[in-house]
Amino acid sequence: MTQTQHHEIKYFVNGEDETSSKPALTVKEILENAGFTPATDYTLASENPPKDFDSRYDEFVEIHSNERFQAKFKGPTPTS
Repeated sequence: MTQTQHHEIKYFVNGEDETSSKPALTVKEILENAGFTPATDYTLASENPPKDFDSRYDEFVEIHSNERFQAKFKGPTPTS
């Protein structure tokens, strides 16, 4: 008998900690869970190993403990 146990995986998006009970999330889920909405306004990149997911929002990403991601706004940045 095999029993699957899910534990919380802690990861970071732009330095803020997030948790997931799933071992893999889509790029869109990572962005939305971290409050980056709408997700289509942002791109996502992992820090180690470095990988840019661009606009592949449906791509699944394996989540590892303490993994770090960077979300970047795609639109113009206002200047003062």
